[in-house]
Amino acid sequence: MPDTPSATLPGKPRSFLSVVMRFLRLWSHPESFLQKTGQLRSFRENRPVDAAGRPLPWLPYALIHLLDDRLNDTLRVFEYGSGYSTLFFASRVATVNSVEHVAEWVSELEPYLPANASLAHAAGEAYASAPTQHAPFDLILIDGIDRMACLQQALNCLSPGGVIVLDDTHREDYAAGLEEVCKQGFKVLRWFGPKPTSLIEAQSSLIYKPKNCLQI
Repeated sequence: MPDTPSATLPGKPRSFLSVVMRFLRLWSHPESFLQKTGQLRSFRENRPVDAAGRPLPWLPYALIHLLDDRLNDTLRVFEYGSGYSTLFFASRVATVNSVEHVAEWVSELEPYLPANASLAHAAGEAYASAPTQHAPFDLILIDGIDRMACLQQALNCLSPGGVIVLDDTHREDYAAGLEEVCKQGFKVLRWFGPKPTSLIEAQSSLIYKPKNCLQI
């Protein structure tokens, strides 16, 4: 074998017909990723749902699987940004508090909120500081506006085992914020992959310390 980093094993090229058949199998087989995760349904309906039509957060599927496995009904969640994720969390945890900066979106969502979820409208500094009114929280999702200001507030609003989910950390302007939380003793675990309604690889990060509520 050549002594080079680019060395790899040879493959067996498929015929055009074989490629088409494999694609159709990926599209239609009940155990394929597209079918089992509900991604195909999310494309069809243009909303983040699983294969049964239940709401999902707009996060990489691998991270959704972890949350689905580790969340429990003793946890308190705060969200910067509300929507399908609110319904996902509300069906799995004790309470969900969310903040939105668009008043019209708040009015549209409110009729769909379950009893253990609340949604407030805020803007400017009040938006970033919203979780301080009801802290501490076991999980804080940052998926709205002004995310670095929200991150700084969120760090002070966590329970002893609290975890932050920061979405879209593939963006270069979040790199400095992630470096800073590491200096404060937090660990950062990045999750890659497509999200519901999208085939583009995205990245979300968990920010946590040992003995956290997600057991990571």
